[in-house]
Amino acid sequence: MTRRLYHEDSTIRDFEGTVLHSIERDGATWVELDRTAFYPGGGGQPADRGRLDALSVVDVSEDEGRVWHRVEGALAPGSRVEASVDWARRFDHMQQHTGQHILSQAFIAVAGAETRSFHLGEEEVSIDVAHPGLDPEMLRSVEERANEVVWEDREILIHEVPREEIGRFPLRKLPAVEGIVRVVEVQGFDWSACGGTHVRRTGQVGIVAILSTEKYKGGTRVAFVCGGRALRRQRDRARLLRELSLAFTAGESDLPKAVARLKEERERLDKRLKTLLSSELTREAAALIEAAPRGLLGPVVARHFPDRDSGEIGALASLIAGRGAIALLASGGETPRAHFSAPAGTISVGDLLGRLCREYGGKGGGRPESAQGAIPAHALEAALDAARAAALAGAQEGTTA
Repeated sequence: MTRRLYHEDSTIRDFEGTVLHSIERDGATWVELDRTAFYPGGGGQPADRGRLDALSVVDVSEDEGRVWHRVEGALAPGSRVEASVDWARRFDHMQQHTGQHILSQAFIAVAGAETRSFHLGEEEVSIDVAHPGLDPEMLRSVEERANEVVWEDREILIHEVPREEIGRFPLRKLPAVEGIVRVVEVQGFDWSACGGTHVRRTGQVGIVAILSTEKYKGGTRVAFVCGGRALRRQRDRARLLRELSLAFTAGESDLPKAVARLKEERERLDKRLKTLLSSELTREAAALIEAAPRGLLGPVVARHFPDRDSGEIGALASLIAGRGAIALLASGGETPRAHFSAPAGTISVGDLLGRLCREYGGKGGGRPESAQGAIPAHALEAALDAARAAALAGAQEGTTA
């Protein structure tokens, strides 16, 4: 049985051990040591990383009470190794995990909301709490209570007791394990059955910062960071604010007004642009009709615009049809979009496009006067030629009522 140094002292970074077993599994080498400070993951906390001699430890897992280390290389049973835990990663996990215990209890104390699950990600940490409507004021109160406990620098106590004795602790959730239960106590504030690694005092968590919330399975998912992660977030935001202040030539406190002015100017320009675009498209529609060949049912405009927006070409097709011509247009390069429009009483562009899509491997269709779809780029030229020929010949696809 491996001696679990991470439970005896979570601050152990370096240790020596002996390889008990080495196995090949799923194309990787896994070794078991007589003692280890590598946490194998569990309860929402990821596994440690580090080194065994010169070999990288890229994963750690527990299987039927045995701790296995996945290494990039080979180690023979009986070998004596010098081991080193990636301390920056471990301490980060300790800060986040202890911070989660504190925040979960703060949610109970302030909002009466229990934690249902916990996930420690690479960038953010999240808990799912049993409360459907956490408003900003309540979140602020929870965050303040959590940080009060952090700054009180309370001791983190570890209790290992038989399961029949856990009733003496006000646990947030009863554990499913049998035998000896490990209870992590944030002194006088929170008690939780937990096998993870934690800091020695709450002050080492540094700060708990709630980032965002979203509704999740009838409750609320809360994203947060602690300690070093919170510091890095603050640095990034401070840098962003400095860059924005320089870009807007405004102080940080004036940025909301500067953004509001920019938004107003953008909306004004968008309205002006739409007016100009409408006028330009109207002129373009007239020019295209003037240059288009005439069929039995009027002018037929068949064109591909590879560098233009789908919405713009759709509007152009409608304008052409509104002037009594048949529009067989396409936009985009890699994935062309077809925009077919026709005046009532001429051809059914819905039927026409549907047939072309079946013949050329596309997808689309629509009403007699308007149809949209996608045609493969390699077949677009042939499809437009076929559409032009059909439209010039008349109502082969059917006529509108």
